[in-house]
Amino acid sequence: MIVQIPIFLFVPSQFSRDEKLFAAEICKRNKKALSEFQDRFSDELYYIASKFNNRGIPQDSWEYRTKKGYSIYVSDDVSDTYVWLINIAINKSCLYRGDHGASFATYIISVLNSNYTFKDWLKWKTGVTGYVPKCIKALTKDHVKIFTLLRQKKQDEIICEKLKLTMDNYLIIYTEIESALIGSNQIDLIDNPKFISIDNSFYDNENEDSYGLQLPSKEYMNPDDQPDYIVIKKIAASITKELTDAERRLLLLYWGEKLSVSEIYYTFSFGGFQEYLGNLSIEQAKDIYRVINQLIKKSLKIVSELFPNEKTDYDLNERKIKVLLKNFYHNFEI
Repeated sequence: MIVQIPIFLFVPSQFSRDEKLFAAEICKRNKKALSEFQDRFSDELYYIASKFNNRGIPQDSWEYRTKKGYSIYVSDDVSDTYVWLINIAINKSCLYRGDHGASFATYIISVLNSNYTFKDWLKWKTGVTGYVPKCIKALTKDHVKIFTLLRQKKQDEIICEKLKLTMDNYLIIYTEIESALIGSNQIDLIDNPKFISIDNSFYDNENEDSYGLQLPSKEYMNPDDQPDYIVIKKIAASITKELTDAERRLLLLYWGEKLSVSEIYYTFSFGGFQEYLGNLSIEQAKDIYRVINQLIKKSLKIVSELFPNEKTDYDLNERKIKVLLKNFYHNFEI
């Protein structure tokens, strides 16, 4: 099985080397610097490579024993990604400046482990014909076939005709594909998601036995579903409008871009964004969790004041508001 290990395993280098100089030498592809880089960061690179590829799905692999004593199971795909990450690290090392006292280790691991790098990896990976993520392979052959056709941008009707499926059966399988991709943070692999749920969180795995209320997106709209979709989207847009600029930016980065709290704090530490830290009373990265919870409570209060009837009709509570905002920020334009 895949063993999750701490990301920041950095051990100070045995070499007395200035961090900026070290980054500059990596940028120049200096062989000695690259050798030291791999010696220092091989554990982190294999961990990130494994996380990108596996998403918690077991597979046949060989075992890599980290310097810290943890085991990471490495397949050929993970090994290829490891090499890809080294090339990314070389390019990103050219941009290291050591702002705000950030060490090279903190900088490079934050960059490599970011959602931006993951999306770049997906673009690189999907350049390989027939690529199917592990979360889809774990389902049925029909799921794999439909996913492959969706990647080829085939229309729903064409997929049904090709696989001899009824539209109802197709939509059931499609929903399972979409939820698996959302759960593994790979929804970007398909364009324009068709459904959004506010009763079940694909991110938090709450109430896994019930899909609850599924709302089609504007790309696939049945007349009977349209009123619900319009109401829910109006609620999300109204919440966003009532938030401050700092609050909106925080939620967009956290749920829209799916950045970690460390990455958000690092982003807010530059230029005009610095004032957001003060506006939101954020002194350290972990404070962001507290602020997010406060914004969920604030959002529910906004709904209670502006949409009292809808709050009752949809039985909206803090958990459903959280799921609603997560899905809209990540998959839809508000």
